[in-house]
Amino acid sequence: MAKYFLKTYGWEMESVAHSLTDDQVEQIQTLIEENEYDSLSDCRWDLEEQGIIEDFYGGDLIFHMSAAMDNGTLNFVIEDEQGNTVLEFDSKQTTDIYTYFGEGVDPDTEFPHIGYVAIPEETENIENIIVLFDENKGGIAQYVFESDEVPVIEDFAYMTGSVDTPDGDWDFMSRVFFKKKELEVDDHLDNRGKASTLEIYRKSGENIY
Repeated sequence: MAKYFLKTYGWEMESVAHSLTDDQVEQIQTLIEENEYDSLSDCRWDLEEQGIIEDFYGGDLIFHMSAAMDNGTLNFVIEDEQGNTVLEFDSKQTTDIYTYFGEGVDPDTEFPHIGYVAIPEETENIENIIVLFDENKGGIAQYVFESDEVPVIEDFAYMTGSVDTPDGDWDFMSRVFFKKKELEVDDHLDNRGKASTLEIYRKSGENIY
């Protein structure tokens, strides 16, 4: 039995969401106006400094997640213990998850959907939601597994999760499988920041970008 390393490359998404009171939203609007910012993203670093949000990555979190984006750029590299690449493929080449498991297994039942909601209308007692999407490009994660045969593309499949917003869904890889067994992240790879999106969604419909 040989050890192999699955490494994923492409775009990574880290998303954080908080609930906001109407008073906090007003403070943010005032901050944007007083500083003549062009967008909500311009005041991102002021939110903690001004005490509007105590800790962007902690405190009153609705969710905080990080995963590979399922946006057509996801690539997989399989290496052996000597660091030699034995297989490379992209997300478009993987088998559909339902075909992969076949008629004997319903993946939606065996592996429940992983998703997050940033839509005020679908949450209880929350009037406003501020959500951050940081996009990074490069290495994402490493998985370790063993096999008595050199892996082939058909051995792998993945499931997709989503962050749902009023403007649409952000899809990400929620689970990855080798020979129908879910793999766990062993390590994180290096990447660099490429884009950042900050939005406030309100039940009133007066969203802020």
